[in-house]
Amino acid sequence: RSLSRKQKLAEVTEVLTASIADVATDWYFYQTVVDYDGDADLSRFLTLLFLFNIVGSVLAGILAVALFLNLCGRLSNAWFQRLLGLEVLLSDIPQLVLTGMIEAEKGEGFSLQGGVNLATSAYNMFLDVIASCRLEEFVADEEEDDGGKEQEMLEAQAE
Repeated sequence: RSLSRKQKLAEVTEVLTASIADVATDWYFYQTVVDYDGDADLSRFLTLLFLFNIVGSVLAGILAVALFLNLCGRLSNAWFQRLLGLEVLLSDIPQLVLTGMIEAEKGEGFSLQGGVNLATSAYNMFLDVIASCRLEEFVADEEEDDGGKEQEMLEAQAE
């Protein structure tokens, strides 16, 4: 059993749109931190925020290519799941933590930019986890299919 082409296309569109929106708001938030002219010293966060924005942007690019390859059947669901997990661990979670720390350092409550950045990172993380869970049953099917192919090849070689 596998996802239909239409289902895969819907999945691709959903995950890709959320990733692009997340990266865009990450960079927008970074720019607001650079331009911040309040009393708090946010300079200690700039390097880390910049680094995780770069990582998030690169992962979004990799994810876009992986989505296309998965849609074409050139990348297994298992590998795609790993990439989704990597995006959550190296992009979404650090953005959530850094945004929270920066907004707390300001001491002014959450800014609109911080709230939007938190919301898009959380939403992207949620979609990545949901997409990964949806793919889990198909990963098991792929492994069974691979095992069946290996068995057929062994039987053919034995003859």
